Amino acid sequence: SNKNYVIRGEQFKGEIFLAAYSSTADNISVSVDGLDYPVENGKAVFTSNPNSIGARNHKMKINLKNPLTGEIKTFEKQFSYEVGDRSVAVSLDKMNVMYVGVQNPISVSVAGVPTDRIRVNSNGVDLSKVSGGKYVAVPKRTGEASITISGGGLDPTTLKYTVKRIPDPVLMMGNKKGGSMSPGEMAVQPGLIPMLEHFDFDAKCRIDEFEIARVRNGDVATAQNKGGRFGTAARRLTENAKRKDIFYFDGVYALCPGDKVRRKLNGIFFTIK
Repeated sequence: SNKNYVIRGEQFKGEIFLAAYSSTADNISVSVDGLDYPVENGKAVFTSNPNSIGARNHKMKINLKNPLTGEIKTFEKQFSYEVGDRSVAVSLDKMNVMYVGVQNPISVSVAGVPTDRIRVNSNGVDLSKVSGGKYVAVPKRTGEASITISGGGLDPTTLKYTVKRIPDPVLMMGNKKGGSMSPGEMAVQPGLIPMLEHFDFDAKCRIDEFEIARVRNGDVATAQNKGGRFGTAARRLTENAKRKDIFYFDGVYALCPGDKVRRKLNGIFFTIK
């Protein structure tokens, strides 16, 4: 046979013959499941167009007549093939949703269709092929996106996905999310860090601005800071930290990949001990 797996409705085709037998002889007959097939040049051609899925098993028989004695020798053998349906599988390699502004790796496979005949189109995402059935999708906006698979006789199949923005990062200073620090620890801190916890993508957010407030014996000193690294005014406060000071970092705004406007983050505070 030319293949042992066919799609429902496609033709299965196989040649039946005796190996090491002359193609010019006419003393051979072939049948499959009791039905005789014409023999030309020593071969019979079996075809079938199955309309249901599953395994197909057939029994073929060749009768060879001895031209001298009239004796008939019979050869029998089973053959089988599988009938399947075209089906589409699209998996997001990291999450069950897409995130705007980052590369979302996806895998596309279609049973019964060669990879080079698969057509993948998208709506709401920029889609690029990496290799084989591997693609990268970069959503343009939050909401809904769709991917349509077609080609190779497959009816277009559209799959829809929810697109979310990257979750809010968690503010950290050093390796702490707040709590207590010694005066020496506070003095060497370079600034605030927006950490994307439990987010399995190569993405980074950045601090746009924040306000720092130091409370000492009831007196409050503040400074506005652009960016995540401490500027001159903010550093002046942190480098002169003393025991019992309390530092508040509030009014924090950040930008993450895909953001069109900056987002406000929850503040943190530290007590100097």
